[in-house]
Amino acid sequence: MYEIKDVARDMKAAAKRRRWLLILTPILFLMAAMVAIYFIEPKYQSTTTILVQKDETLNPLVLYEIAVHIAAEDRIQSLNEIIYSRSTMTILIDSLKLDSQVRNEGDKQQLIANTQNNIGTRLRASDSFEISYYDTDPVRARDGANFLANHFIESKLRMESRRHEETVKFFSNKLAELETIVENQRNQTVSSTSDRMRNMPSTSEALQDRLQSINSQSDSIEWQLLQEEEKLATLRSFQNAPNADQGMNHLYRLPLSDMQFGDELHLLLNEYDNLRRQYTGSYPRLRTLAEQIKQVANRMPSNLTTKIARLNSQKEDLNLQRQQVVGDMQLYFIDAQRASSQESDFSIYEGLQAEMRVKVEQAKMTRDIGMRAADQFIVLDSAVASEKPVSPNKALILGIGLLFGLVLGVVASAVAEAMDTTIRDETDIPFNKPIIAYLQNG
Repeated sequence: MYEIKDVARDMKAAAKRRRWLLILTPILFLMAAMVAIYFIEPKYQSTTTILVQKDETLNPLVLYEIAVHIAAEDRIQSLNEIIYSRSTMTILIDSLKLDSQVRNEGDKQQLIANTQNNIGTRLRASDSFEISYYDTDPVRARDGANFLANHFIESKLRMESRRHEETVKFFSNKLAELETIVENQRNQTVSSTSDRMRNMPSTSEALQDRLQSINSQSDSIEWQLLQEEEKLATLRSFQNAPNADQGMNHLYRLPLSDMQFGDELHLLLNEYDNLRRQYTGSYPRLRTLAEQIKQVANRMPSNLTTKIARLNSQKEDLNLQRQQVVGDMQLYFIDAQRASSQESDFSIYEGLQAEMRVKVEQAKMTRDIGMRAADQFIVLDSAVASEKPVSPNKALILGIGLLFGLVLGVVASAVAEAMDTTIRDETDIPFNKPIIAYLQNG
């Protein structure tokens, strides 16, 4: 029987026969990896770290406390938009003189894309970030990182300066508009307040009392409608019941005392219930009572339907009254607001004018403080020329080459062994025949 030790012996013999293939293949792949490392151009990385301090700037658009925290976050949020913009890439390419090989527009676009891929940004904390630049020249990598940091700071300061100027201009224009309105209000007289008050429909308290009364009546009618609809549904269930016993169970749930024909139906149900305990359903009197109960119950839905229609009509009337009262209340508050507005327009616009003067001064202070906002950016780590490239990773490439060589050597040895037709002993002969002689080597 072919056992495990036989398999191990055969594999050992095969490995011995194919030892050169197992040795040469990893060596060849290792040499190929070394050649690849030699031809791959190394890349160097330079990184600069920038800290953005919180700016004690008065922003007239928000509260003072909020404005202090917004400044740093707003500067960091636009980092990638500025760094990876096409205008920044164009200036960077020109600064580093990377466009010497550009011949047409397609080459330029490809160069911009490649340059963007050589840039990396990372937020280190809520108020600091890193800018990295990769290049085959360590000095150029350093210059690229420093250029991007300086360009970002300059662009951000230029954007903030323009925003501050636009804010000052906006509030100055609004102040001029308010001064014109206040002057017009000063020249007008407050009039017609008493006339509007006389034309009001009623007092606020009377309207609220009326609305509360209507709501109470409407709730009462809603409750009655619910009860009557439940009664009608119960009677419909009785009429649709498959047999008399199930139908009677529905009638027992009805409040018969306050329903038309309720007393009559109550007496019939009591008698039916008493006889049902003594006799079977075939008892003549039981059948007669069941028919009488059915006749009385069939007369009741029409009365309930009429009552429900009457309640719905009352409900609609109350809804119309409610709409009228609500409309009167709206007119009351509109007229009251209009009268109050006419009396206080001048003081309101005067207050707005004073507030606008304060906002204009705050905007001017923000603009003046923003002129020295460059102090808020602190370069923690300036970019330096790296002596050691970050790529290629020689150990990784050599490891992968050696691994592929070993795997391919094993596979090639296995294929060669499988295709080898050499007969070495009697187990390699596919015919079941007796052996008559051996030929030995040497």
